[in-house]
This record gives sequence, C-alpha cells and structure tokens, in this order.
Amino acid sequence: MDNDTRLLYEPTTSTHPGETIVEYLEFNSWSQRDLARRTGLTPKTISEICNGKAPVTPQTSLALENVFHRPAHFWLNLQRQFDEAEARQRAVSKHAEWQDWAARFPLKELKRFGWLGEGGKHSDADALLSFFGVSSPDSWQAVWKASDVAYRQTRKFSTTVEAVSAWVRETEIAAAEVELEVEVKEFDEVRLRSSLDELRHQTRKGSDEGLSEAQALCAVAGVIVVLVRELPNTRISGCARWLTDKKALIALTLRYKSADQIWFTFFHEIAHILLHRKKHSFILDNAAKELTDKVVDPQMQRNEEEANRFAADTLVPPETLFHFIKNGNFSSDAIHGIADELGIGPGIVVGRLQHDRLLKPHEGTRLKQYFVGG
Repeated sequence: MDNDTRLLYEPTTSTHPGETIVEYLEFNSWSQRDLARRTGLTPKTISEICNGKAPVTPQTSLALENVFHRPAHFWLNLQRQFDEAEARQRAVSKHAEWQDWAARFPLKELKRFGWLGEGGKHSDADALLSFFGVSSPDSWQAVWKASDVAYRQTRKFSTTVEAVSAWVRETEIAAAEVELEVEVKEFDEVRLRSSLDELRHQTRKGSDEGLSEAQALCAVAGVIVVLVRELPNTRISGCARWLTDKKALIALTLRYKSADQIWFTFFHEIAHILLHRKKHSFILDNAAKELTDKVVDPQMQRNEEEANRFAADTLVPPETLFHFIKNGNFSSDAIHGIADELGIGPGIVVGRLQHDRLLKPHEGTRLKQYFVGG
C-alpha cells in the first residue's frame, strides 16, 4: 500500500462485549450464575451485560481478566468500539435531519474550491461541521453569534449568513496557514502607520507581487493579510478582524479584480484596524462598487465614511489631488506624472478620477492593473 494512502474506517455497528462473554461461557460450559460467583458480581449485573443492557466497566474488566485470562483492555476495547459505533449511528440519524441546514450553504462552490476536503466519505452536513470545527448546527450558530460581526448590511442587496460565515471560516483557516509559514509579530500601531507610505508604493508593482510585499510588511506590524475567494450571496470585498488582542487580520476577495478597487479595500480595512478597534473588533465590508449604498446601521455608516476617507487620502493625498484637478489635464502622460510623484500605480489615479466622475468609466482603463489570483 502506498505510504500516502489513508483508509478511514468508521464502523457504524459493533458487537456488545456481552456477546463475547456469552461465547466464553459456552466454551467453558458455564452458566451466567457460575460467572457471577467467579467474578463476585451480582447475577443481575452479569445478565444485563450478557444481554447488552449494561456496559463493561473498568472494574468489571479486571474481574473478567482473571476469569477468562484475557487482559482488561481487551474487554474495555470491545466496550469502547461498541459505544463509538452506537454514537456514530445516532450521529448518522441526526445528520440526516441536518441536511436541510447544510442545503442552505453554497455547497457547490465550497466543494469546487476544495474547502470541504475530499468528498464521498461524509454527508454534506458532516463535512460542514468538520469545516467549521463544531459538533452541530446549534454549535455553529453559537460560534457565529459569539464572533460579534459588524456587517455593513445594505437594503439594496441580500446576503445569507450561511455563505458569509463560510467565507469567514475560510479566512480563519487561511490566516492559520500564514502563521505556519511567516512569523507574525505582535500588533504595533506605530509600525503599521509608519509603513503606510511603503504599503502605498506596492501599488506600482504587479498586482500579485505588490500584495505579496504588502503581506510581508503587515506581518511585521502584527497584521495577517489573506486573499480568499468570494462566495455567492456574500457580496464581501474584505474584512478587518482582531484575532487576539495582539494580532489582527485583513482578508480580501477579488469580487472586482481591478487593482485600484482591491488596494482601496486594503487601505479601507487598515483604517478599521487603526480607527475602529474600540468600536468593533470584527467588521465585514461590501464590495467596492457598493460602498456608497445606504447603510442600515448609522454607526457603521460613520465607520465606513471614515474608512473610505482614510483609504482615499492615503492613496492620493488631498492637497496633491486638488492641484492636479485644478490643472484640469487628465491625459495619460499627466496621470503617469502624478502617479510617479506620489509613488503609486497610475491605475490608482484613474480609479480615483473615475470615482469622482472626472473620468468616464471607460476612460483610462488601459492604465489599470488586474489581479489574477483568487
């Protein structure tokens, strides 16, 4: 057998140790009363064990060891296997009831992305419970509520908590994988703020290369940055979250692949980390093109406006933008000029001008970069 091959054996039925005891009695031509006298146990106890109505306890296993000359762990293992098989059988029945819960998740995408592991060995409900690291849908609900997510819900679009929670769970898994590969320091606000210029300069590089460099810079400041594919019915552009008191997480999607939108979201999430820690420890954001939709929660509205302003001003400082707009020259050469002056990608400037409606949506798009990952 190949060393990499693993066979998963999970019996759903097993023999109660009482049946084995009956076989030993028949072999020795003993009655249950004979066994009671030999073990010092009551005839009632022996009868219940032989009929599968009572378990073999550690004390009973020691008595059987002396009588039948089979070690105590032999009897206890029989009992353990029986108990496990019974528990699994009950779980299988319960999981059948949980299929309606599982069907509310975007199972097709979760499987296609490989988030649920290998298929074919478990039910969808069982695979989801393993993915979330919980024992039941009730446990999943309790964990999700305890995460205290501040989600910028809008009236315009609908989302499902099942899809959102699955995306959040994958960000946790991705963050744990990063920590296995990269040393993530304790959070250092001064270090993060002092890195803003260097982080902004990463927008000049190839999109994926620039994000990789940004991930390294953030890790030194105690912030894990991950890129996680978007799921249907989430409409998430990213999130900012405190994993612990000394470690933060920024997760991004590629809902829109243009670099200006991704980088805007990146700095938007940094703003949440720096500005809103005391208000919310976990904020989920809608995608960039939907950031202007009316927000249901007024506090979230204020947080979003602050984060938007922080991201916009960090990428393109207001004073420089003011003089550029006043000049009125938005040619490709002029855009390259201000981008070189600020040390940012020209696509960032284009995205800002399009957002402010100084350029039409199709103008300047050839200066933009696009992410290919995710």
